[in-house]
Amino acid sequence: MIGDLKQEGLSLPSVDETVVVLASGGIDSSAVLALCNQHCNRVSGLFVDYDQPCAESEWRAVQGVGRHFGISVERVEAGFGLVSSKGKYFGRNALLVMIAASVKEVRPLVIGIGIHALSPYYDTTPLFVRHIGRVLDGYSDGSVKLFAPFLGDTKSEVVQLADQLGLPLEATYSCERQDAPACGQCPSCQDREAVK
Repeated sequence: MIGDLKQEGLSLPSVDETVVVLASGGIDSSAVLALCNQHCNRVSGLFVDYDQPCAESEWRAVQGVGRHFGISVERVEAGFGLVSSKGKYFGRNALLVMIAASVKEVRPLVIGIGIHALSPYYDTTPLFVRHIGRVLDGYSDGSVKLFAPFLGDTKSEVVQLADQLGLPLEATYSCERQDAPACGQCPSCQDREAVK
C-alpha cells in the first residue's frame, strides 16, 4: 500500500522521530495523521489558515480528527491570503512545508503531507518531493525531512488505508470553495465523491 518505501519521502518515520503533519481536515492529511499516530510516539498536526474560503470547516474537521486520535493540533494564521486560479494555489504545498519547518523548533523533524498519485498538480508529484527535500536539506543540514506516504497511491487506496486505520471519514472535510455545506463541484468534492 504505501508504495516503495525506499523512494524519497516515503520512508516511515522512526518511532522516536518528531512528526508534524500538515493537516487540512481532508481525507489525505487525516490519513497521514492516523498512520503516524499508529507508528510514531511524537505526532502533532499543524493547520495553516491562509485565508482559504473553507478555513473554518477545515479547522473543525482537523480538530475532530485530532480528538479522535488523541493528537494535538495547532492553528497558525499565515497573515495573508493566497490567490487561487480555478482552485489552484501557486506554490501552496511548498509554502505550507516551509511554514511547518519554520514554526517548529524541534530537530530532527519530519513533516507529513497528504499528497497522492494521479493529482494534476506539480506539488503532488515525486519531482516536487525531491525538489522540496533538497530545499529542506539546504536550510536544515538534513535535520528536516518530508514524509509523503501516499505519493504512489490512488485516492481509493488512501481511503482504504484510512478505513483500516480507523479514520472516521465523516469527520473529514474536502471542499476548496466554501465552508460547509461542501459545493459538490470543485476538484476536491469530485475526488471525494468518486471514492464513496
